[in-house]
Amino acid sequence: MIHVFKKILAVILLIVPAVNALQIPDSHRKIAETAIREILECRFENAMQTAELACTRDSKNPIGPVLHLVALGMRDVDFDSTIDTQAFVRSFERARSAVEEYERENGVSSYSLTLKGFTLGIHASYHLKNGSYFSAAGTGLDAMRLMREARELDPTNTDVNFFLGLYDYAKADIRKKVKVIFWFPGDKQSGIRQLEEGAQSAVLTKIAAQLALSDIYLEQKQPQKSRKIIDQLMKDLPNSRFVMWAAAKYYEDQKMHSEAALMYGRLADSYGKYPHGTYNAIVTRNKQAHLHNRAGETEAAIKACRQILEHGRDRRANSLIKDTERLLNRLTSR
Repeated sequence: MIHVFKKILAVILLIVPAVNALQIPDSHRKIAETAIREILECRFENAMQTAELACTRDSKNPIGPVLHLVALGMRDVDFDSTIDTQAFVRSFERARSAVEEYERENGVSSYSLTLKGFTLGIHASYHLKNGSYFSAAGTGLDAMRLMREARELDPTNTDVNFFLGLYDYAKADIRKKVKVIFWFPGDKQSGIRQLEEGAQSAVLTKIAAQLALSDIYLEQKQPQKSRKIIDQLMKDLPNSRFVMWAAAKYYEDQKMHSEAALMYGRLADSYGKYPHGTYNAIVTRNKQAHLHNRAGETEAAIKACRQILEHGRDRRANSLIKDTERLLNRLTSR
């Protein structure tokens, strides 16, 4: 489960407008909708440009700096790589300062506490993704406290449910990695209930909660619920690699080998377009080859293997390349 927490925790500001929930200033909402759509479609540079433009137009608006931090964090998650540590640190400090300045001028609100909690949560997920579990624990604990305070100020704020619900669900698994005793109480069912509320009515984290649930429902042996979420997200965001990953995992879990192979192939094609995507292109193409093999689709498996060996170059993928060579040898010697 720790891999689920690491992947999903960073996905924290995926916007689908809702009503009767977190109250966000209109000017902030418009910026967020544009930038988050770009993030969802994995166009991170566009999202950062949108965020920077927001900072230029209104230096007192905290949503621009926070969205810039989100874009950087999501780019690292998507490419499974820390691309620019210094840029992330600068962006984090700017986002934190911007939210604090916003609170000084406008007062503390559920919205400001939510933004501050998200900012710390992104920072915690960054450390978690890079294996710094104790750093993640301290910052993450502060993020949880802020989220709870935000919900106390506004009980209709279900955006914080993403963090709090996912935390409750993942707590037992986190403890295996981080030997600390001061975590908030909670259990998996409480976590699921909070995520389900967020998936229905959150403003800032609706899709994030849906993506989390698509994975959790598979773990809970409720694949029909996972499929319903994925089918809708594939219609709404057919080019999102985040959604493609969810679909590929679903097909693989359900032993739909051909469908899973094709989805991993789509991911490999997409990652192969970017310099930072080489590693994930190899990972997903290797998965495609094995799944074609399991489906009895030998020629397709051979083609996928050869694509890796002809184009795959990433030192982190050496073991995968060797695995691909062994698979290709078995396939061609039949």
